[in-house]
Amino acid sequence: MLSVPLPLPARYPHISAVLSEDATAIQYDVRSSPSHILPTVPRLSDTSAFSSVSPTIRIISPSFPWSVDIPRRVSCAAVFEELYNMLQKPITDSEWGSICGGSRYRSIMQAAKARTRRDRVVKVRRIDWLGDKTTFKGLKKDSEFEKKRLLPGMAPCPEPWVVKFRRP
Repeated sequence: MLSVPLPLPARYPHISAVLSEDATAIQYDVRSSPSHILPTVPRLSDTSAFSSVSPTIRIISPSFPWSVDIPRRVSCAAVFEELYNMLQKPITDSEWGSICGGSRYRSIMQAAKARTRRDRVVKVRRIDWLGDKTTFKGLKKDSEFEKKRLLPGMAPCPEPWVVKFRRP
C-alpha cells in the first residue's frame, strides 16, 4: 500500500496523480498484469483517469510505434490494463521488418530472450520493444512529439498523452 497520499499533478491538472509523470508514486512494471498493483493501491479501479471533456484519449510514446485510444471516462486501472494488453500482442512481420538490422534489434532480442525464459513463450511481443525500460514513469504532454508522431493525413486526437518508461 502507498503510505503517503499522492500529490496533485502540478503540470497536468486534468489527469489523475496516479498517472501523471510529475506526481505518480506507482511502481508498475508493464511486463506484469496490472492486477498485481490493484491490491496495493486503494481505489485504483474507482479513480477517474482524466477530467477532460474529449471523447477519446490517445496514448503514444517515443518508446514504441503504436498508439492506444482509450475512452475518456475510464479508471486509472483501465488505462494500465489497456497499455498492458497492447504491449502483450505479438510483433507483426512488418513491425519486425522495420527493426531487423536496426539499432533496436539488439535490445528487443535481449528483452525477448529474458522474457521467454520467464514466460516460456517464444514469440517476440510488443513489450520487448521497450528493452529494459519497462517501469511506468507516467503520462505527460509533449506537443512537439505529438506533431511528429501524427501520421500525415490522420485526424489528430484532441487529447494525446505521451507515456514514459524507465528502468526498474
